[in-house]
Amino acid sequence: MSTSSSCRLSLRARPCFALNPLSALILRVLAIAPGAWGIQGALAQEVQFNDAFLPEDSRNLDLGAYQTGNPVMPGQYRADVVLNGQLNSRQDIRIDAQADGSKPVVCMTRGLLERQGVEMSKLAPESTLALDSQGCAAVGSLIPGATANFSPENQALDLSIPQAALRRNVRGYVSPELWDRGVTAGMLSYSFNGSRNRTRSGNSDSAFLGLHTGLNLGDWRLRHNASMSWQSRQGNNYQALDSYAQRDITALKSQLTVGESNTTGEIFDTLSYRGVQLASDDRMLPDSMRGYAPVIRGIARTNARVTIRQAGNILLETTVAPGAFVIDDLYSTGYGGDLSVSVAEADGTEQNFIVPYASVSQLLRPGTSRFSLTAGETRNNYVDKQSRLLQGTVQYGLNNTFTGFAGMQSSDDYTAVLTGLAFGTPIGAMAIDLTHAQTDLATGAAKGQSMRVSYSKNVLSTGSNFTVAAYRFSTSEYLDFSNAMQLLDAEKTGWDTSMFGRPRSRFSVTADQSLGEWGQVAISGYAQNYWNLPGSDLQYQFSYSKQFNRISFSVNANRSRMGLGDMENSFLLTMSMPLEFGGPGFSPQMTAQVGRDSQGNYSEQAGISGTAGEDRQYGYGATVGHDGASNSKSAALNGQYTGARAMLSAALGRGDGYTSASVGASGSVVAHADGVTMTPYRGETMAVVSAPGAQGAKVSGYPGLKLDSRGNAVVPYLRPYELNEVAIDPIGSSLDVELSETSQQVAPRAGAVVHLKYTTNQGRAVLLNVRLDDGSSLPFGAGVTDIDGTSVGVVGQGGQLYARIKPQTRQLLINWGSKTHQQCALVIPAGPGEGQQLQQVDAVCAAGKQVAGSVQPNTLQKVQL
Repeated sequence: MSTSSSCRLSLRARPCFALNPLSALILRVLAIAPGAWGIQGALAQEVQFNDAFLPEDSRNLDLGAYQTGNPVMPGQYRADVVLNGQLNSRQDIRIDAQADGSKPVVCMTRGLLERQGVEMSKLAPESTLALDSQGCAAVGSLIPGATANFSPENQALDLSIPQAALRRNVRGYVSPELWDRGVTAGMLSYSFNGSRNRTRSGNSDSAFLGLHTGLNLGDWRLRHNASMSWQSRQGNNYQALDSYAQRDITALKSQLTVGESNTTGEIFDTLSYRGVQLASDDRMLPDSMRGYAPVIRGIARTNARVTIRQAGNILLETTVAPGAFVIDDLYSTGYGGDLSVSVAEADGTEQNFIVPYASVSQLLRPGTSRFSLTAGETRNNYVDKQSRLLQGTVQYGLNNTFTGFAGMQSSDDYTAVLTGLAFGTPIGAMAIDLTHAQTDLATGAAKGQSMRVSYSKNVLSTGSNFTVAAYRFSTSEYLDFSNAMQLLDAEKTGWDTSMFGRPRSRFSVTADQSLGEWGQVAISGYAQNYWNLPGSDLQYQFSYSKQFNRISFSVNANRSRMGLGDMENSFLLTMSMPLEFGGPGFSPQMTAQVGRDSQGNYSEQAGISGTAGEDRQYGYGATVGHDGASNSKSAALNGQYTGARAMLSAALGRGDGYTSASVGASGSVVAHADGVTMTPYRGETMAVVSAPGAQGAKVSGYPGLKLDSRGNAVVPYLRPYELNEVAIDPIGSSLDVELSETSQQVAPRAGAVVHLKYTTNQGRAVLLNVRLDDGSSLPFGAGVTDIDGTSVGVVGQGGQLYARIKPQTRQLLINWGSKTHQQCALVIPAGPGEGQQLQQVDAVCAAGKQVAGSVQPNTLQKVQL
C-alpha cells in the first residue's frame, strides 16, 4: 500500500491548492482569518465583504460563496494529517459531496485509520461494515466523538480521535496491513569486471560476473545467487551460491525459506544448508524494538516530564501521568552506555537515577523472543559427502536483566545441545553458554563440552569501549558441527585424521579508547591453541588515529603467527588531507602511505581521489607507488561514472615489467508490468517509479538516477517494513508535463518490488500577459476555463496568467462574473515547441465573447461548512 505525500510548488508539480486557489487568495486580500472553517467543523457566521480592499479592476468579483466560510470543493487533496494535535503523516485524502446536499465529508478508509493508529478491533461491527460497504464514511459515524476538520488554506486535516479508540504503539510502528508485498516482477543484479595484464612472460585475460537473480510471484520471492569467472588459461567456472524460495510468515514475524541458503548464526556458527528454514526476522519489529535496550521504570507524583540521556545526549523526552510509568521503546544504541533518567515534576521538583546499559548480541528486550528451525542437509565444500542437518534455536528476554537461550544441532553421527544465559549488570553485559556435543567416530564416541563467555562494556565517561571480549574453553573430545563433519568425512575416505586440530581455548577482544584531543586508540586480538597440535595461533592489531585541523593520520601495526611459525610484523602509516581546488564540497582528497612488511621491506604510495558533477556522478583517482619487496615502481588511474542505467568503471596501471587495464559495470534490470527498466544500483527491496511523460526527471537522493524514456525508474535500498519516502524532482523533465504529486510513502515487505505510480498531467504550459481588447487589465482573481469547462487557473496581478492546457485546446474563457460583459474569449497564441523553455507571451482577450462550443461555466456554488 502506498500513499502520496508532500507536494512541491513548481511549474511541473501541481500546487497544493490546485482544486480551489481562490479561497486562500480572497482571505489574504481581505485580511480575514480563516478560523475553524473546515469540513465537519462549526458553522462560521455569515459575513459581508468590503470590496474596497480589492484592486479597483477586481471589485466586481462574486464573493457570495465565501460569506459563510472558506468553501472546499469535493475532490482529492494532499494534506498534513494532524492527529490530536500532533503531525502524524502526509497523504492523499478524499472529500465527497453528499447526495442530500449536506456538507461534504472527509472520506475514511482502512489505510487512513490504520496509519493514524486506530485499533480496528475496537470498532463496532456496524462501523466496520459501514467502512467496508460505503464509498465514503465519515469518521464520526465510525468512532463516537471523533471529528475531522480540513483546512484548505494550510492543507491540513485535523483529526480528533478519542484515546480509547487508539492502540498503544511503540515508536516506529507500521501496521502489517500497510506492508506492501509488491507486484509480480523479475530482477537481475550484476557486477562485471574484466581485465588484461601484459607481463614479460606473456598476456593474461580474466573476467568475473556476479549475478543475483529473482522472481516475485505473489507472496513468494524466488532467488538465485551465482558467480561466473573466466581466465584465458583455465577457462570458465560457474558457481551457484544460493537458490531458494522465501516468503513472510507475518503472524510469527518470521521468514520461511525453502531451498539452498544459510542459517542465521545467532547461537551456533552459520552453516550452509539445502532444505527448509523458519526463522525470526527482527526487521518486522518496529525499529525502536530492535536490538537491546533496557526498560525504564519509575514513579511520577504529578504530570511529569521524563528525560533520558546518554553521555549528555537526549535519547527521549516524554510526558507521563501521575503514578508508575514504563518506557519500553528506547532505540538501541549499539553496545550501550549507562542511561541518566530525570523526572521533572509539575511542582518544580526533580528526581534523577541511573539505569545501567550494556549489551551483547544475545540480549533481548523483556518479553521479546527470537527463534529458528532448520531441517535439510549440509552444503560444505570441504567434504565429499554431505550430512543431514536438524537445528533449532530460541532466545527469550526474561526481564530487564536476563535473557535465556538454547539450541540443538543433530546429524547422522553428531548431536549437540546448548544452553545459555545473557545478563546486563552495572559492570557490563555478559553471556555464558555451555555446549555438550557427541560425535560417533569410527574409533568410538567422542563426548565433550565447550564453555563460552562474552563480555561488553561501554564507559562513556572515559571513552572506553570493550566491544567484544570472548573466551571459549573446550574439552579434548569436543567437536563443533563443522569440525565433526570434516572429521567424519575424512574417516570415510581413509584420510589421516590426526592432523585435524581440536581447539582447546580461544580468546578474542576488540576495544577502543578515546584520548580526547590526543586522538583515538583501538586494539583487537585473537589467540587459539589446540589439544592435539603444538604451538598456537596468534594475531592482534593496534591502531592510533588523530586529526590536526584538516589533516588526518593513522598508524596501524599487525602482529601474527600460525602454529609453530615465526612471528610476522607489519606497519602502515597513512596521512590524508583535502586539496584547495574544486568547487565547494568537491575538494579532492590526497592520501599518502608508508608501509613495512614482515621482511623489513618498505613500500610507499601517494594518491588523489575525488568526485565531480552536479550529482557527484563522476569519480576519479590516481596513485603512484614503490614496492620495496620487488623494488619496482607503479602508477595507476581509475574513474567511475554513475549513469541513469548502469555504473561504469575503468582503470589503467603500469609498473616495472607490466601493464594492466580493466573495465567494470554494475547495476540491475527489473522486468515489470510497464516494461523493462535498468538502474545503476543493486538492491534487494526496490520500488519501480512510474510517471508517464516525465522522462528526464530525477529521483531524489540517488545520484545519476533519472526516469527513462517511458517515465520509469527503479529505486533500490528501501528499508523493509518501514515507511520509505520516494520523491521525484521534476527538474529535467519536459515543461509540458505536470506531476500531481512528487513523493509517496510505502512500507515494502523484504525483497518486494513495489510499484509507485505518479499521476501526470500532460499539456502545454503557457505564461501569458493578458489584456482586454480595449487595453485594460483583466480583473485580479478572474477564473479561467478551457473548452470543456474545466478550470485551468486564475488571473494574477497585472493580468498575468499561468495555465496548463490540453493539446487540442486553442481558446480559453475568462470570467469574473455571470454577466456577458464580465467574460471574454482568449485565443492562445503560438508558443515554443514541446518541452522548450517557458516563455512569456502577450495576449488579448475579446470581451463579451464565448468560446464556440464551450460549456457555460457555472458560478461558484456555496458549500456549507
